[in-house]
Amino acid sequence: MMGSNNGKNPGQYLLAASDIISTLLDYPELYLTVSFYEIYCGKLFDLLQNRELVKCMEDAKQKVNIMGLTETPVDSVEKIMEVIGNGLVVRTSGVTGANDDSSRSHAILQMELKKRKNN
Repeated sequence: MMGSNNGKNPGQYLLAASDIISTLLDYPELYLTVSFYEIYCGKLFDLLQNRELVKCMEDAKQKVNIMGLTETPVDSVEKIMEVIGNGLVVRTSGVTGANDDSSRSHAILQMELKKRKNN
């Protein structure tokens, strides 16, 4: 997802961020927020709020919502990658037989387009 360490192969996060930011230039009425959380041992943790516990709830329309999740407004590829990097720092990892630093959770990057409020 992050791409290669040498920078020769961009990861899915960087490619998606580039496409979304370039497309947003055509839609000034929209802005982008990013959230990043992990599922670990059946619980959800906000990676942008120092692994604060958050809850998954379903509303009356059967839409799943992550309650208490940090939404960070972003306006550049660099800002998106900075937010992801900050989240990866606190993500749960450990040593396995195959890797010295293996993720022990499932990480979910959520990007949401929102409409600006009229002033």
